[in-house]
Amino acid sequence: MPDPDFGPEERARASGAARRALTDLARDRGAEFITREAYHGSGRTVRDLEPLTGARAARDVELGARHAARDYIRQAREAGHGWDQIGHALGVAPNADADQTGLSVAEAAYSYAAGSPYTDIAVWYGRSFVWRCRSCDQAISDRGLIAGPADDEIGHTQDCPRLAAAVAEWDAGWEAEP
Repeated sequence: MPDPDFGPEERARASGAARRALTDLARDRGAEFITREAYHGSGRTVRDLEPLTGARAARDVELGARHAARDYIRQAREAGHGWDQIGHALGVAPNADADQTGLSVAEAAYSYAAGSPYTDIAVWYGRSFVWRCRSCDQAISDRGLIAGPADDEIGHTQDCPRLAAAVAEWDAGWEAEP
């Protein structure tokens, strides 16, 4: 797996690619372009999207990317990857934003996938992230990291080998605790 810890150069490249994607999206929608100063007082001009059009295109790219990320997270869960592995691949970190205060990498990844725990719906009904288990071919309603796989991954068949392995790993973790 590639190193998810991107440095400044990689982040700049990703930012440039995102900017090109949103510009292409807006252009495909027939957006008008304007000429503006590159930065205040520079005297140098650049061709760019009208600010509100650019903001809308950026938001559309953001939502599209988030949808794609959740789809890849679903595929990762289906392939047997745990929330900690997913969190490291996403580059999430505890306390990185307000919704992740006090969370582990695994919990932060689950919050990214399932949404904020602070919405009215999440408070009243809880959260879940649905994926299909490749071992028992059932839709799993994953409630995150609350009480262990037996209680958190609702939907497995009783004889599911993946669930049995996850429960055994969970139990071994508890036995290793002092």
